[in-house]
Amino acid sequence: MVVGLGTNAGTYSLDEVLYSLWLAYGNCCFVGAWQCLACWLAFLGPRYFLFPIELLLRKQRLVDRFLPSTYFPRVRALIENTTLYKVLRQMPKGGALHLHVSASFSMTWVVNQGADDPPLGSLAFYNATQAPRACRCRARRSEGCAPGTHVLIQKDKDFPQKLLKLLTVHEEDESLTSAEIWKKFADIFIRVAGFFTYREALEGYFWATMLEFLEDGVTHLEFRVDLFHDQGFLFDLDGREYRGAAALDVYQKQIQKMQVRHPELTVKLIGTSIRMRSPQVIAEDLAFALEVKAQRPDLLVGWDAPGEEDAGHPTLDYARQLLELKKQAKAGLELPLMLHDGESDWSTMNTVDAVLLGAKRLGHGFNIVRHPLLMEKVREDGVAIEVCPISNQVLRYLSDLRIHPGLQMLKMGLPVTISSDDPGIWGARGLSHDFWEVAVAWQLNTRALKTLARNSRLGLKGISELLLNRTFKATELEIFPGHFVTKR
Repeated sequence: MVVGLGTNAGTYSLDEVLYSLWLAYGNCCFVGAWQCLACWLAFLGPRYFLFPIELLLRKQRLVDRFLPSTYFPRVRALIENTTLYKVLRQMPKGGALHLHVSASFSMTWVVNQGADDPPLGSLAFYNATQAPRACRCRARRSEGCAPGTHVLIQKDKDFPQKLLKLLTVHEEDESLTSAEIWKKFADIFIRVAGFFTYREALEGYFWATMLEFLEDGVTHLEFRVDLFHDQGFLFDLDGREYRGAAALDVYQKQIQKMQVRHPELTVKLIGTSIRMRSPQVIAEDLAFALEVKAQRPDLLVGWDAPGEEDAGHPTLDYARQLLELKKQAKAGLELPLMLHDGESDWSTMNTVDAVLLGAKRLGHGFNIVRHPLLMEKVREDGVAIEVCPISNQVLRYLSDLRIHPGLQMLKMGLPVTISSDDPGIWGARGLSHDFWEVAVAWQLNTRALKTLARNSRLGLKGISELLLNRTFKATELEIFPGHFVTKR
């Protein structure tokens, strides 16, 4: 006995066919039934399907695990082989509001470029605890630096693969606790820090990152970039340094070049310190960030202090310094807070303090669901929540994305957005992997996926003058003309 249409066996699994029907159901709220059927058949494509019943029964269990409940590095290849992933790659996804610039693209690119000789082969990589304190990773022995990476390759042909393993998360890391994976995570950023202070390396990586997200259907990007008052400056191999506004100009030059090719793209930067610093040092970082904000008001749109929340200073420790920003805002110099808070399975008070301090957005924010009244305030104030589902799983805050609090927040009408955080470290591309995970784990239809994409733009509304240098108009809030069929 067979079921199906046509005479050619197809390649679609039962799961994919059923999921396409679920997506089509979401569209039925907007279009007629015949259009829904047409859309569904268009999804299946010209290859009709023909399945024996026995084959359908066997295919109900395609893999030995439910993918969103499995550690992402184990199932990345399986996800990329699904029809849904290919569809999501083509779907417009609005903006990525939560990205760390030095981990937003493939670490393979970093290793390959670092191994080139010349020009980037003059850079040196170090073990996380062995880099000379004053070393800027240049090849000049007078600064105490070791020779470049290419020298190590001459001694060990497997060095690039060994280095890549140190810069990425793997299947075996599933056994680590959250504290242990955070240790590895922090070491990665230490290892690549010198690489990303070299201007040419940063420019190449930043350019490749923008292209990656454009190909993934993302047209607005916000990168968190280091903005310390005393370190992290960019440099050239001839000794020239770029600090403050000059460092931001390096990014701006690449943005403007990309916008010539892709005028639909907008990119903004969020200055960061780190929550391991003392309140006194944070005060100096904030003062420095305000100076840069005054010089580059359209590019620098916010401030954050990322880092492992449970190990670093609580947000309340910085309350005096953060409240000082409000005084500056009254004087006409506003630097909105976009705080990494709520990324903890231990304490929830940082989330409360962040909202009370006037944060415009919450980075991660998943433990806000423990505070119903706070959720109401966030919804009323339009505080966008930058949910990064794969990141939360990789860092072991949860194992099964079906129980991720983001779904509850979405159902309660909070302005949830989807971001990928540090996709280069776990091999994700753009936003599609994260959208795939939540679409399957949360059983989202087309309407819900569009809501997530729209939220990434509407989340900017409250500070639109600051972020996009213009006021949103009603017509601009319909950001996907021609991509989603809706009924007025």
